Amino acid sequence: MTKMTFTQIFAAFYALFRADSDVPASTDDEYTVGMNLANEAINYWKAYDNTYWKELYDTNQLDGTGAQTIVTGQKTYTAPTNFSEAGGFVKIVNSDGNTVQRYPIVEPNEVQFQGDNSDYCYFTGDSISGYTLNLNPAPSSNLNGLDIDYVYYKNPTNFTTGTDVTEMANPYFIVHRMLAMQFRASRNPYYASALKDSENTIRVMQLTNNSGNWANTPSMTDNSGSSWGS
Repeated sequence: MTKMTFTQIFAAFYALFRADSDVPASTDDEYTVGMNLANEAINYWKAYDNTYWKELYDTNQLDGTGAQTIVTGQKTYTAPTNFSEAGGFVKIVNSDGNTVQRYPIVEPNEVQFQGDNSDYCYFTGDSISGYTLNLNPAPSSNLNGLDIDYVYYKNPTNFTTGTDVTEMANPYFIVHRMLAMQFRASRNPYYASALKDSENTIRVMQLTNNSGNWANTPSMTDNSGSSWGS
């Protein structure tokens, strides 16, 4: 599925809603309302059925908005601005991409059970003020200037301009969800059928997301006693 900008998504929505090719401009109220409906669809997708969407995995180095390098003696580092959940460990890598140091990630409430000189890390904060990576012990001088990297699960990108693109594999879910919510707001009897279309689209997306690929068929992994990414 080709990625779509919000302007393209809004045009597809408007064609279904009004059956009209004369799409309102970005200065029109309908365009603003449409963007709000689109962002509601994105957040619905993010929280859907406890699904971890493949499109929302990222790394600290690839994203680039979090602290990138180690400073001698510094224990705290900003996480990426779109950070949602941590993976299993943080690694410190050299210029060749080789891992020099590895910190397992623990929950903040588990810090009290860790040794003062043990190698571990944890994230504190929230989605409003942002998250902070905490390393223990404080990095020594031999790690100074090396790269900080880790896999994390991110929050999806909301639309703020017409050229913004969603990470979603099938953006037509947004189109159908926008239509359903517009019909609900206007008490249109076609609300139920539009909602059914949107739910069918997201279920197919979920099925594809969870079905592996041609080289890795789906399997159930026993992760009892472990956390995500460990």
